Amino acid sequence: MRTITIYDNSLNETASYTLDNHGIPYFGHTYTCQIEDTDNGRLWEDSNTFSVLNKYRPASTPTSACFFDWIGPDNRIYRYRITDITDYSGQAANGLLPYTTFTGANKLAFDLAGISIEDKTWISPTLKEVAEYVLGGTGWEIGEFDELGLTTDSPTNFAISGASNAQDAFSTMISSFSCEVRAYIEVDMYGNQKQVVDIVKNLEPVVNSNFATLTDQSTNLYTDPTLANSQYTGDPTQGRTIEYRAGLAGFQRAQNWQALYTRIYPISQNGATIQAVNNNSPYVYDTDAQAYWLGSGQPYRTLKITNESIGNLSGLKSWAQSQLKIYNHPEFTYTITTAFMRPEDMPMLGTTNYIANFDVEPTLTILAEVIQVEIHDDAPASNVITYGEYRTLNPTSPALIDQLRSSISSAIAKAKKDASSIKPVALTPDGNNFTDTTQTKRLILQAWEGSTNISSYIDSKGFIWRRYNTDGTVDTSYQQTGYLINAASNAVGTLHGTIEADYIQDDPEIKLDTTGISYLGVYGPDDNGAHSATQYMARLSNGQYLTSRARDDSGSSDTMFALQDSKFAVQSVMLQVHGQHGGTFGVQEVNNTVYIWNIVSLKNDHNYILVRFPYLPGVTLQPTDSRVQQIMALKGYGRVNYDRQHDMVSIGYSDGSTDIINASDLLAGNYNVLYNFNITDYGIDFNKNTYQSECLDFPYFYFAAGGGQETNEDPHKVWALNVVHKGAEFEVYLDNDLDFPNLTDENREVETCNVFYQGGQPYMLFTFNTNALLINPASMEREKVYTIPMIKRPAASVIDKGTINENDSTAD
Repeated sequence: MRTITIYDNSLNETASYTLDNHGIPYFGHTYTCQIEDTDNGRLWEDSNTFSVLNKYRPASTPTSACFFDWIGPDNRIYRYRITDITDYSGQAANGLLPYTTFTGANKLAFDLAGISIEDKTWISPTLKEVAEYVLGGTGWEIGEFDELGLTTDSPTNFAISGASNAQDAFSTMISSFSCEVRAYIEVDMYGNQKQVVDIVKNLEPVVNSNFATLTDQSTNLYTDPTLANSQYTGDPTQGRTIEYRAGLAGFQRAQNWQALYTRIYPISQNGATIQAVNNNSPYVYDTDAQAYWLGSGQPYRTLKITNESIGNLSGLKSWAQSQLKIYNHPEFTYTITTAFMRPEDMPMLGTTNYIANFDVEPTLTILAEVIQVEIHDDAPASNVITYGEYRTLNPTSPALIDQLRSSISSAIAKAKKDASSIKPVALTPDGNNFTDTTQTKRLILQAWEGSTNISSYIDSKGFIWRRYNTDGTVDTSYQQTGYLINAASNAVGTLHGTIEADYIQDDPEIKLDTTGISYLGVYGPDDNGAHSATQYMARLSNGQYLTSRARDDSGSSDTMFALQDSKFAVQSVMLQVHGQHGGTFGVQEVNNTVYIWNIVSLKNDHNYILVRFPYLPGVTLQPTDSRVQQIMALKGYGRVNYDRQHDMVSIGYSDGSTDIINASDLLAGNYNVLYNFNITDYGIDFNKNTYQSECLDFPYFYFAAGGGQETNEDPHKVWALNVVHKGAEFEVYLDNDLDFPNLTDENREVETCNVFYQGGQPYMLFTFNTNALLINPASMEREKVYTIPMIKRPAASVIDKGTINENDSTAD
């Protein structure tokens, strides 16, 4: 609907124009909106201009023409503040009728430009916090919204400083968080109007990175061998491929050679470089691109980039190599005049497409976004769209990871600076009702800074329990520390927990030793009766391994278990009928017999039972076999793991809820939950992340997720938490934070995350299901196995604080 309506300063309609249905027309129309500049990154500029014959213009009063609405191609109403009115009455000598041109700026931009804003500094802000501050008092509401992380060199600090007005601050926010913006008017069925601004990562769905794009191994330039068969299927994430060849009418290409880089100098936290892990060189090179674009005798063009969210230098190197593949050619901008494009192919602002450049050998395919549109309602053949190459130097860690990391680091910094900001929270999981005086009950103390649980960063001596006498004085004879204690009946109600800030540590209780990654080997899915991809692996005390594989022949949902030697050769297999996917299981060794903890569905009908049975080579084990110990029915599908060090079992359910129970209680028929938590509280999103496996090493619980082809939406990650105080230990992005040797496969799906002990040292065991190329058949899959030592934080030295008589920051 090509319609423009003019309003006075009170938003009363004073004139209306349309190019449809024989109404009063307008002409000379140009709408221009830009969301990115190829030199300066994200921005937002939205303007509109049109002309009408003077006999149709509103009354000539100062306030009769203050705003106008225009209905865009997306059927949204865009409102503009008229900033210029030019009367061309003197054109009669040129044979033109008198007319007036109106020019307007999007009302949001105009409103923001008239508001002064105070300087403000944030530590680890969310985009929502900044947006609400900048838009405060403007009358504009946030509509569609994506929570994004900072894309600046310092992702934990952000400031609005010296902004001339709120529009200046808004522009800083857009560029710093790399967001796209759309401001418009919503009208409900009753005619009520609302000013809305969308602040999102992408205005339109981004083409799926799986779509027909391969990396040419000789030059690392993006190429697409299947372009001839590429067709738009209607799924906005599948994309369309636009072909460019020299001489195409209405299709212009611009090359920005300033954006070509063949050498990258990456910098991490505190200015660290990759020199120590890169043969004493701080650079990563693309010699093929150098020779192709610049000539081998020319100097390398170098790009210096910073990613503070990657602390591991090997991970920083891998990230820099991935960025180099994007920047190893000139940046292309394509301008298309839509007279040469079918109307249904006219893309919206923010649309992404692949553009195949056949003038480059081999064919160069880039992902490009519509960064600017120019629309002429009265001359649509003159519409112009501008594609900019979809490039970003944003850290590839998803915003959620950055947000979690920055929130913890920010909370730790605040707690160290101001101990009064720490809130102790005491929990009584066993209740406080005693049936006799010999009972003891658990007391748990947590440490919170704001909304962040920082318990994992406090030494056990920093959790201080004090007993108070009836007169309110401290009982100095009682001394107890730790986040978990057992209290007698006469103590509950008189014990108070406090947090000593001087015991805050820089590291969590446990972490991965990223310098000690070991590549144990590789094996195929089919060997000596074993079939299908490995879902989970457990290391046995004799150095052998037990693996699970999902077998769904005829819909039976069976689990195959394979015993493999230290070199991963299959020694024997067994089949558990209706044992389900096998994504996680537990191993218990008793008198040289290996017992498996798993689930079974007796009738394969979505009713599940917790079971334990011995590993039996060559046996097909029916659910009702007498050797299957049916422990108890579960409340749903459960992932089961057995903690061999502590004789405990974890059962994780489909909604993320996880129960920790003593194995002895379960075997006695008692589902006595000691600890419960939900893994979705730690950042995993089952709607986006492919959940893989989990394991318990009390008090720590680990779980992993990530699909076959790693993406920002479904990255390869492993989390750890303390099940007692529920503090997060770590969240590691496997592709960036760690450097796994020989893991360069295009398809690499993290499967196992399990812990085993050797000589008292805990190790994390990882397996990846890999395929060198996404297009390879499943028969070419390979399982790769790795171990990483775990580092437990050493105990802090005792701090002499003297005798404390009272403390106001307590938790009963």
